[in-house]
Formats: sequence, structure tokens, C-alpha cells
Amino acid sequence: MNIDEYLQSVPLFSEMTNDELKILGQSMVVKDYPDKHLFISEEGSADTFYVILEGEIEITHEKDTERGLQRVSTLGAGSMIGLHSLIAHHRPIVSCHAKGKVKAAFLPSSAFNLLFQYNTRLPHHFQMIVAKQLAADYRNIVNELREMMLTDNAAE
Repeated sequence: MNIDEYLQSVPLFSEMTNDELKILGQSMVVKDYPDKHLFISEEGSADTFYVILEGEIEITHEKDTERGLQRVSTLGAGSMIGLHSLIAHHRPIVSCHAKGKVKAAFLPSSAFNLLFQYNTRLPHHFQMIVAKQLAADYRNIVNELREMMLTDNAAE
């Protein structure tokens, strides 16, 4: 699989030039992961950025012990995980597991930091990707809250 060409098909990377995508693609490693592989744990730290090439990732959040695990969402090919924590240096608030076999390209923090300092527009693109992802997450949260309110109002 040519990772440069794949990245060109991912909407969040659409503003990057072919040269920038080539640099990013050459810096990433493609790997196959087994079912239930733990990519990111809310118990640890996120030091790797992944782009899902094939398969699905299940996003979960550990609630208090009485309520157990909460499934947040499922992400498929073209989705990214770990970028926000990598940029912001925050502990993840969710865990990400393979749901079946997954093929993903990853960029470790050391390579990310080198690219981020590289004298191109790559840092700007990464920041825009995070902003777009945060905006999408915000829209999803607002929609979920709206649905909860409608459900509560209908129950009254």
C-alpha cells in the first residue's frame, strides 16, 4: 500500500501538497494489528499518532466501577487517533482498541516532533487537522446532548 496516495484520499489531509504528503508518508510506518489491540489507553500517555487504513477502532471510556465501560464510538478507515494528545501533551481521556484486524500507519512522537519543527507548512496542517477534528467532536457532542434532551422531554 502506498501511504502517500492513501493520505491524499483522506479529507483531513486534503490541504497538504503532494510533497508534504510524501514527507509525512515516508515518516510513517504501516503495520497490521490483531483484534483487541490497545492503541491508546486512558490509563497511560499517547505518544503515537495513527491513521486507520483498514478495519475499525472502538473508542471507549472507563466510567466509575459501578457503571463500567462506556462505548463512545467506532472509527473506520481514514480516521485518526492520538494526534490531539500528541500535540497538546495531554493524557488521553479515552481508550482505543482494534475491533477485528486493523491495518494502520503510525507516526511516533520523535518523528512527529522532527516534522513539527521542519521548515514547511506541516505544523500548520497538523494544527488545522486538530482544529477540524475538535470541531467535529464538538458537533457530535452537541448532537448527542440535543438527542438526550429530546428524549428527556418526550418522557415527561
